[in-house]
Amino acid sequence: MEEENKTIQQQKPDKKAAVKLYITAFSTGFLTAVLIALLVMCGPALYYRAVKHTMSPETKARAIYHLMKKYYIEDVDIDEVYEGVYAGMTAVPTDKYSYYMSAEDAKEYDEKTNGNYVGIGIQIMAAAKTKELEVTAVFKPSPAHDCGIKKGDILRSVSGVTVTSDNMDEAVDLVRGPENTSVDFVIYRPSEQKEYEMTCYRKAVDMNTVYGLMLDEHTGYIQITAFDGVTPEQFDDTLDKLVKAGAVKLVIDVRNNPGGLLTAISDVADSLLPKGTLTYTEDKYGKREYVYTDDVYLDIPLVVLANEYSASAAELFTGAVKDTGRGKIVGNTTYGKGIVQVPFPLPDGSLVKLTTARYYTPSGVCIDGVGIEPDYKVDEGEDFELPDLNDDETKIDIEKDPQLKKALEILDNGQ
Repeated sequence: MEEENKTIQQQKPDKKAAVKLYITAFSTGFLTAVLIALLVMCGPALYYRAVKHTMSPETKARAIYHLMKKYYIEDVDIDEVYEGVYAGMTAVPTDKYSYYMSAEDAKEYDEKTNGNYVGIGIQIMAAAKTKELEVTAVFKPSPAHDCGIKKGDILRSVSGVTVTSDNMDEAVDLVRGPENTSVDFVIYRPSEQKEYEMTCYRKAVDMNTVYGLMLDEHTGYIQITAFDGVTPEQFDDTLDKLVKAGAVKLVIDVRNNPGGLLTAISDVADSLLPKGTLTYTEDKYGKREYVYTDDVYLDIPLVVLANEYSASAAELFTGAVKDTGRGKIVGNTTYGKGIVQVPFPLPDGSLVKLTTARYYTPSGVCIDGVGIEPDYKVDEGEDFELPDLNDDETKIDIEKDPQLKKALEILDNGQ
């Protein structure tokens, strides 16, 4: 779960510490120069004996680099070397959720968590067998939707460059670019067995994370695919439309939702939960931070659909609904990610994301590695696929969705 950004506090300069740091840096640099000279003049054997008992981590890193530069058969790019060092510093001693990101990756991460970027508004996936790049979603509104690209289309080329799974990263970079500039496509539409040439103009695109519709004249359905920066506004708009359409009962679907921002889940939950504790976090020092909901909320019968792929912020929401008794949970035990990550931006645009705390449900339970048990355990069924409501042609078949069918039964019976 990506939590709300926290700033790193700057401390006032300490003159004595600065002098000490200067002396240490000078000594380390001088020692490194001597060791490198030994390497060049006397060869590896004497070098190894010289550094055996004197090597600090910083000296060792420099020594390895100079060994690679002198003896490795190919040229060595020092920027790539240090990128690997930074990644290794966070990868080895931490959990899988803590890691270093280059400036380029950090920019993409920021776009994803905020839910907006400059592009044409499509998602693509590489087919394992054919290596083709398939359009798996077309956001609406978006330039892609306006110029006629459809879900299921195959990208043949982007800006004149043939694209497959072998150069998928390049394809993504070619699709993106400055706002109001054009990008040319050749796409193949399997349903028609035809190729089309299209030109789209890049715009700032908000990714859809919330979809809603009426299941019957009294029951609204809202699917939340992620908790990004754009989610609260999209949720409020969707909920308002459903209530105006006559919804007096509600199903919230967070199946396959990987989580997102604490601020986003807080805003969404505030619309549906009574006044009280939504969650609290506790860091390595025992310090707790609480997140509360206010006393203004929509008080209608509620069922939440969750499964084993509902994680992090999606679990936080599910746990709060269950603990407060605000609604019932239907589905399978959730993923079990009850820890908080905070991104720490660095001056060069790169970023370190670290696990800083565990979060707890209102009743004080940390579900990390455990997950949240549903009130009604219902399997999805072998042929189940989560409805893709980004596609205008998608229809929800309740008979093929045992979990949704159970949710409606609960709401109809007032359970």
